[in-house]
Amino acid sequence: MSKLEVDNWVWEKGYIQKVVKGLDVNKIIIVSAYFSSYGFGFIKELKTKNNLHKDNITLYLSKEFNMNKPGELLEELSEIANVYIVHKEKLHAKVFMFYTPKGLKVFHGSANFTRGGLDGNLELIHEVHSNRIGRIDEFINHCLIASEKVSEKIIKSYKDIGKELEKLSDANRDANQKINEIFTDDKDLFRETDYNLEGYFFNFYDYETFFPKHQNQDGPIINKRRDTVRKKLLTLNKQLKNELKQYSLYNHWASERKPEFITSQIIRSDYNHNRLSWICIRYGKHRKDAIIEGSSAERYESFIKHACMQVSVVGDGVQIGLFHATANGAIDRNYLKEGKIDNRKVKIHEEIKKLQGEQLVWYIYDPKSDKTIHKFEIDKEDPYSFVDFYKKYDREGYESFCIYHMFPNDEDLKTKDSIIQIAKGKIAKLNPLYELMTWRITNR
Repeated sequence: MSKLEVDNWVWEKGYIQKVVKGLDVNKIIIVSAYFSSYGFGFIKELKTKNNLHKDNITLYLSKEFNMNKPGELLEELSEIANVYIVHKEKLHAKVFMFYTPKGLKVFHGSANFTRGGLDGNLELIHEVHSNRIGRIDEFINHCLIASEKVSEKIIKSYKDIGKELEKLSDANRDANQKINEIFTDDKDLFRETDYNLEGYFFNFYDYETFFPKHQNQDGPIINKRRDTVRKKLLTLNKQLKNELKQYSLYNHWASERKPEFITSQIIRSDYNHNRLSWICIRYGKHRKDAIIEGSSAERYESFIKHACMQVSVVGDGVQIGLFHATANGAIDRNYLKEGKIDNRKVKIHEEIKKLQGEQLVWYIYDPKSDKTIHKFEIDKEDPYSFVDFYKKYDREGYESFCIYHMFPNDEDLKTKDSIIQIAKGKIAKLNPLYELMTWRITNR
């Protein structure tokens, strides 16, 4: 038997997806003890991208492949692939095979074809590339012999025991919660079992990255987690930046040359008060509206001194809003303090009134003490008192911003597209207020 050439051992999260999305795939074979709707989504994406026929996609799954509506998942999966349940032996193997014109790409190791295995857990993966299959082909044949192809009868049988499996799933979740509590910090914002985030764009580990216990940390592990969140935000930005141009909102002026400027920093620094509790993507003024001749647009801080719209991942969810002023040297705060806010008071109040019902809150926040000084709940407060609130509490040394907060299990956070839609909608409604409260070269 010929041996497979060894290419690589990896434990990078998201590695398999990153590699496979760049391949021209003409056939897929998946062996996995556990399989989820997240894995189904990835298979569906590959099928569409590579125009694969159902007969070019084969899956071998264990009897216990999923406890969360497995019948429904099998039904969907069987529409796009040939699916087999390995029941004559206890299947624990994980082998992912992707055939391409340049040869066979194989991944095997600890990872299941689930969100955790593909994107969340610490997994050790053996990556192999070869034109020769070797003994791995024998293993696939063994799985076939030990399995039964999924039929309507099998799907119905799984559906019939759905309630019992759900109870087992709940019991397992409760047990995991008890185990996790052994290692839970009292300051953790929520527990992994508090929300069912299966299939969500952001997962528990994304949010946990910004829990208090991690905010002051440095090092390769936490920095890698921050970079994972950053990359997800950049995925949103690819579409959102085009959607927001209609409002004259743009990424950092130097972002084409320095793409790291598209998001806030992912390392601790003076700009985040050496406490990294969030990462965001920003959309602000066009450089022609903000850069006076002779000024530099290349510095990171040159953009963030101006008000902008933000989509931020924080420890307890996602926030969308208008970030009006940094603690020190904010351009638009100074502009309003020069008397412009009184001149625009009537129009500002009209816009605040229009925002009632949007669950927006304006915060005055002290970044040094990490405390909210005061807040204006737009849904509850008198809209015609906003300017008085702003003039009384907003000052140098404080941050000033208006946000809409979503908790991790909010339906609008389910997918990339749903996040883009809610972000675009909230920013569109905030934009008239943003226009009134910001300085531009044309109105100085």
